[in-house]
Amino acid sequence: MASFFNLTLDTTAPAGLALKLNNGAAYATSTAVTATIGLTDSVTTGYQMKIWGVAGAATEAEAAWATFVKSKAITLTTGDGQKTVSIKVRDDVGNETATVTAKITLDTAVPVITITGPDKSKISKVATFNVSAFSFSANADFEEYKIKVVPSESSLENAGTQIPVTAGSTNTSGTAGGYKKDTAINVTINDADLEAASSGDGVKIVKVFVKNAAGTWSVA
Repeated sequence: MASFFNLTLDTTAPAGLALKLNNGAAYATSTAVTATIGLTDSVTTGYQMKIWGVAGAATEAEAAWATFVKSKAITLTTGDGQKTVSIKVRDDVGNETATVTAKITLDTAVPVITITGPDKSKISKVATFNVSAFSFSANADFEEYKIKVVPSESSLENAGTQIPVTAGSTNTSGTAGGYKKDTAINVTINDADLEAASSGDGVKIVKVFVKNAAGTWSVA
């Protein structure tokens, strides 16, 4: 029988720990996000990780060690605002990394539009009778807007046809970003551009859509 054995001393913690939430997105529109975890260690057998700053584990003390995986579905804490998620990893003999964090802003709000006007609800092709003017504002800052002729009042942003400005309509879309809440944007729609979006006489449903920084379009 052997009179010896090998005993390995390992005091090195896992290396290169990195954390991304929703692939590094600045915003999340739901509390359900994906955490992507990276390490530079080529072998991670027996490794464990601890994640906190999430639903059910607001602090490290409330978090439990679990088997290390490179991708994990997590649930952010409720309430809109910036969230900080923390992680640490330990190897099979308990060597722990330093804590690594990632931030993401939870924004579940859907922008709400208020329209003032229009000054005319019926137009023709006759000069001075061929332009309708109105203004709109949103209850939150937004990054993009578009004005469309849609098939129904409940239509979503991907329905209908955007009204062009080819014939002289103004402010029927915007992508400059930085549009402020409760600040009116003035719009005019003339007969030719309205007809380009929806040909023929009849009642047209004109709807305004805005998109906030989280990528959520208005609905109502």
